[in-house]
Amino acid sequence: MDRIQNHPILGESPVGKSVTFTYDGRVLTGYEGEPIAMALKVNGIMIHRYTAKRHEPRGIFCDIGRCTDCVMVVDGQPNVRTCITPLRAGMKVETQYGAGAEPFPENAEDAMRFVRDERGSHPISEDAGKDAREEKHS
Repeated sequence: MDRIQNHPILGESPVGKSVTFTYDGRVLTGYEGEPIAMALKVNGIMIHRYTAKRHEPRGIFCDIGRCTDCVMVVDGQPNVRTCITPLRAGMKVETQYGAGAEPFPENAEDAMRFVRDERGSHPISEDAGKDAREEKHS
């Protein structure tokens, strides 16, 4: 996937040195200073959190820090807006479930399986949640 080179509101994306960070325990790479969400997107990660009640996937929506769809747990802090938070070497980024105050749930795989079964999507694909978005706009 390509990086967003020039955002219409945020301007040009910085290209820092290549750094590693973890996403749900997996080591990924990105550029220091770029938004966490961009580094995740380039690595094929489009889902950042799941809603509390229905376990629905959410990811980048507004990409300017206003909507909170991209919030994740970053270095133990829940509700971090990843679309405007710069990436640093060694960051620990985790999928957020619900309000994010709870630790990574033991039934996380069950929640993701629910999304795949109900929506026909994989939790880290671009199409994840597509059916839900289409239902919402119908």
